Amino acid sequence: MEDFDVFTNKIHITKPIYKNILNKFAKDIPATPFGPNYQSARKLLAEQCLMDGDEAGCAFHFSESVFATLRTMAIYRDEQIKLANDNLRKITSYIKPVQEIIEANPKTDDQLIDNLIKINDIDVTGVLDSIKTDDELPFHQRYLKFSSENNIDNFRRILKELPKEWTVIQLTAPYNPNENLKQMDEFRTEVDSIYLSVFTNDYLDDSNLGPFTINIPANRHKEGERPLFTELYSLLDENYKTIENAQFLNNKRLVQDYWAKREDIDLRMKSVINVMDKEWLGGWGSLLTGKLIDTKWKEKIKSTVQNTVSDWGVLFNSSSPRYLQERFDFLHTASSHSLRLMGLNEKQMILLYNLMESCPVLSSQQLKSCIRKILTEHGNTERFRQALTCCESCSKDFNLLNELCLKCLSKCFEAVHHFTLVDAIRAFSQLAIQIKDCNEWATLKKAKRHPVILIVDEALDTFPWESTAALREHPASRMENVHFLYHLYKLHEGRVAAGHYVASGGAGRYVINPEKNLDRMEKRMKSFVEYWCESWRGCTGCAPTPEQFIEYLNEADIFLYCGHGDGCRCAGGGSVVEGGGARSVCVLAGCGSVRLCRTQPRRPPRAAHLHLHVAGSPMVVGMLWEVTDLEVDKVVTTMMSLYVPSRQALPWSAVGKTKWSQGIIDVSPPGCPARPPHEPQLLRALGAARASTNFIMIASSVVARGLPVKNYQ
Repeated sequence: MEDFDVFTNKIHITKPIYKNILNKFAKDIPATPFGPNYQSARKLLAEQCLMDGDEAGCAFHFSESVFATLRTMAIYRDEQIKLANDNLRKITSYIKPVQEIIEANPKTDDQLIDNLIKINDIDVTGVLDSIKTDDELPFHQRYLKFSSENNIDNFRRILKELPKEWTVIQLTAPYNPNENLKQMDEFRTEVDSIYLSVFTNDYLDDSNLGPFTINIPANRHKEGERPLFTELYSLLDENYKTIENAQFLNNKRLVQDYWAKREDIDLRMKSVINVMDKEWLGGWGSLLTGKLIDTKWKEKIKSTVQNTVSDWGVLFNSSSPRYLQERFDFLHTASSHSLRLMGLNEKQMILLYNLMESCPVLSSQQLKSCIRKILTEHGNTERFRQALTCCESCSKDFNLLNELCLKCLSKCFEAVHHFTLVDAIRAFSQLAIQIKDCNEWATLKKAKRHPVILIVDEALDTFPWESTAALREHPASRMENVHFLYHLYKLHEGRVAAGHYVASGGAGRYVINPEKNLDRMEKRMKSFVEYWCESWRGCTGCAPTPEQFIEYLNEADIFLYCGHGDGCRCAGGGSVVEGGGARSVCVLAGCGSVRLCRTQPRRPPRAAHLHLHVAGSPMVVGMLWEVTDLEVDKVVTTMMSLYVPSRQALPWSAVGKTKWSQGIIDVSPPGCPARPPHEPQLLRALGAARASTNFIMIASSVVARGLPVKNYQ
């Protein structure tokens, strides 16, 4: 039986055998497994752990289920570099295991060894010792490999070692057996839920709970509407065709049609983001927010929520006399700890803290729906099972509480907590209204936060998560998996302070219009770098040699590419970039420059940022899909002018740009506008730069991938 056959939906086996198969497949793997199969096994194991109530195991297996092939790429690159620098590498790599066998069995083949020494008349042991190599790798490199060191304990260890400022979240699509049976265009829209795993969080870090996961229904739509995945891929196809055909516009009517299509596509993207906010994430978007820089808000939220929980017995004074008597008896016999928590588990309390903290940006309906799910679907499974009186559609054999109907959940909640679900929802809704409307909470909505690291599944990477209400105002960066997040962090640990890679904007390199067919873009960007970044150097209107391109990546603090695609072809391909190394923060201003390209099912994705991260680049900023050059130029120059210090007296935002497409800027407009404050954090500069375009398709396409970066200048 082929290894992938166990992942179809045609096999029906008992639960113990099923779990044994999964464990065997996930653990008995080669040193460099086939990425998609490995990911499938890990997703299935994670889902099984979630059903078994093993939160840590669930989060660990989900962490293993994304971008496995990137780890193989990094391992292969490291080995190739060692081979290139050591001609004896292949020989010495075999000596160590042979020597270990001999040392473990000293009496085996003694006579043969003696004969070899006599025949060759050499000291074999001395030769072995002279070329013996030390292959002990640092832990962050060993964790990239597929070995016994990839375990829950080491996963927890990594999360503790990461900077305390980071909030690390993973979004994972469930396993879909149709990946083995259908074309990619068919199965990529078949995502019916999302697993949101919280690895580190402001309130989680203070608890004993550890990483946890929630399941969020997704892709649900009203009758007559397109499913969201279908709509997203459809509008991106239309966007590509519209931009591709723009070169053929030769009369006024065609130009008008072009702009009408652009506006329609923009409206459709706004609708997609709106549905993501309201129908998908809702109140769960509160888990995507970063840690508040001002810690007083955190303590205030915790105190307020705990007081509300403790006051439940006082709040519900409108209930029936019988209910009040039961409530009195319960409160009279409860211990102080159980009185405070009222039967709520640690996970529920953390979810409530996060929800109340984000309530200023959530609607009343989103809050009530999320409160209900927190109080019921994330309660104590066994206590609910014991209290369950089954209806026609529910059974005590459920795996997760969300499998029960609302009526049964409400009855179980009342039996476990001794008050009604309606009253509990009302209590927390009133608290949310107080936080939203009270003057003492007024500045919470605009309070600054530390960075969020989003680990996004390949199947979900196309969505503009940074444009949702939860992340729109806050610094957020994407990363492929925990393994590479930790690897890049340890690689640059000496330059990481307060959760940011500390860089400089002084040494800049650029490649502008290497294919010589974007003349107006070339004139715009050349005028910008000559004005704002006058000390930078690079290539304009010509392609650099592969050696120059690699040199730029290693010399520069910031590398700017403006042209078609991602620019890696200038170096001769992604593998050349990996071998050459990269230390610069890369800004790739080209269509789909950081898009995952996956042309066939069960094939790992390709992307420029993957090669650059393997090469060591701490951060890559680029585009998720096709974009128009003028609007991208606005975003990129705004971001660079905020992040990169300049000696120019006139801020870039005040420079006259009437003839910018001709390469002419006016640096002497009337008046002397106030200079905008320098923004040393690249993610915040990027967030502000998105507002420089009126097109949501452009603003939402620009994303950052890698470690948060700060300019020390």
